Amino acid sequence: MELQVVDGGEEVEYDRVDLVEQSWRHERPDIDVSSFGIVTRIWRIGRHLDDKRKQLLTAMSTDRGSMDVLAMLRRSGRPYRQSAGQLTRSALITSGGVSQRLDKLERAGLVMRSVDPDDRRRVDVQLTDEGVELVDAVLAELTAQDHHTLAAALEPHEQEMLRSLLRKLLMSLEPEHDD
Repeated sequence: MELQVVDGGEEVEYDRVDLVEQSWRHERPDIDVSSFGIVTRIWRIGRHLDDKRKQLLTAMSTDRGSMDVLAMLRRSGRPYRQSAGQLTRSALITSGGVSQRLDKLERAGLVMRSVDPDDRRRVDVQLTDEGVELVDAVLAELTAQDHHTLAAALEPHEQEMLRSLLRKLLMSLEPEHDD
């Protein structure tokens, strides 16, 4: 980061993305490259946050795919059970992918599967006590990490403004039925 003085004597921080934008403005003044300043920063921030999450999940002996399934079950409320079909629809991956995740989680003792006695085609998946403990521990660590990251960079009112703007942008890109 470098500081540059702009009109009125105000100091403004510039980052590498600003330098890329400036280079493109110089090389192609006929194209509005201002979107780079938003899209590239969102992409880079996402990459940094993703790396931090991967490190934390690895340190807690889990991964994103496992946590996606475990968190879906935990968010469903007691008794923390859903059908394998519900998990497949929510996970946005193939039934084979969900089945592989469930095999791994069942071997680890984090979920248990059972056949519905009223419909033998339906398999229910339920968190074990160990699964609940893991999700709760990971959730506490992830939120603490996220709050620390945000608090270090943004004031509470700035966080709310950013949350609102990102929601608006995301809603314009995702269909209404996505969760």
